Amino acid sequence: MSTLEKTVDLLSHLSENQLENIYSYVRFLNSRGETVQQKASEPLEKVFGNIVGILQDTGKSLDDYREERIREQ
Repeated sequence: MSTLEKTVDLLSHLSENQLENIYSYVRFLNSRGETVQQKASEPLEKVFGNIVGILQDTGKSLDDYREERIREQ
């Protein structure tokens, strides 16, 4: 018996409200899956370029930033 068949068998024992909740959740999962696929289809170089373009080059090293953050705390 497939997973779908087992699931349909379980669903047949639920109330209409419970089925509505499950349906809404499955639609949510389905929409998230499409969003993840769309994001993954962008080339990594483009994503990296967008991130790098946002940051300003201040000439500071990583140690400089670390010391600055420690002083702020």
